[in-house]
Amino acid sequence: MESIENILLYKQKQLDCKLSEIEIDHPVTKGEHCEGAWIKYLKSFLPARYGVTKGFVFDSKGGISKQIDIIIYDTLYSPLIFELDSGEKYVTAESVYAVFDSKQEVTKETVIETDEKIESVRKLFRTSRGMYCAGKEIPPRELTPILGGILAKKITVSDKTFKNYMESYKNIDLGCIVQGYAFLNFRKNGKVEIQKSSSEETAFAFYYILNNELFKLGTVQAIDIREYAKLSLKSFNFISENMMI
Repeated sequence: MESIENILLYKQKQLDCKLSEIEIDHPVTKGEHCEGAWIKYLKSFLPARYGVTKGFVFDSKGGISKQIDIIIYDTLYSPLIFELDSGEKYVTAESVYAVFDSKQEVTKETVIETDEKIESVRKLFRTSRGMYCAGKEIPPRELTPILGGILAKKITVSDKTFKNYMESYKNIDLGCIVQGYAFLNFRKNGKVEIQKSSSEETAFAFYYILNNELFKLGTVQAIDIREYAKLSLKSFNFISENMMI
């Protein structure tokens, strides 16, 4: 019987091979290939309650994010997931657990772009609705944080430079650089401390980092479907608001 370490290291080698198997200069083709490899990798170990897709995040006020390479979203309780023929989905802001940007290499330019994409999701409006559980009314919960991260094949900058990037562009919480390290950021008083893995077990470490961070989030807040109805319906209104949670 294979050990869990050997299984995860094998998955890491598979991921590295997938990210390296084409040498096409066309940026769109190469980008789509890398996104697909990461999505397949994440789907291979995340519980079924989490969906993984590329696409856009939108809110009940009509706001929409930049195009996101990888969205991890709730599949159990969140409606309004629209899918295009291209495979891209439009995901409600309330249902998002995490968003990631996929890059070939970590540079200042790619970090800035990743930071902006994460910010475009975090600034969207999110509802939170109360519910009934075992006959008891439960008030709306506080909004859960949305994790933001970067996924890349390699990094060529120094540890000091990378830390400076993380302190300057504050939306990146975690990530995996297959030919570098997996990392998790801790921020306090404007400073950042980075917990990193070795280069031999990057995807292996990221498996545990991501699962642990998702566990700490629990379940996303309940979506208030009435707010989306107000945005899209012209002939129907919920008239008994005072009798509903």
